[in-house]
Amino acid sequence: MNEERIHRWVEVFSALASEPRLRIVGMLRGGEVECHEILERLELSQPAISYHLGKLEHAGVLKKERSGSRNCYRLSEGISELIDIMNEKEDG
Repeated sequence: MNEERIHRWVEVFSALASEPRLRIVGMLRGGEVECHEILERLELSQPAISYHLGKLEHAGVLKKERSGSRNCYRLSEGISELIDIMNEKEDG
């Protein structure tokens, strides 16, 4: 594994090492979710949600799409598979 790839994985796992961010990832496993839905379901302040979404987006865990005044989030390619692997290890 080269240094660039190691840095990338450290960034991803660091972003996932937070309960609110893991909850967001869990919500997005079902597909695209609007920001206001995340805010309502997690019952955190808007600045806190923005902070966590920013960390996940910066690490490449999720993608943001804007449609008018709506901000929608979805998992980046490959992240669902990573979560599935982690769940399998936990269950097995």
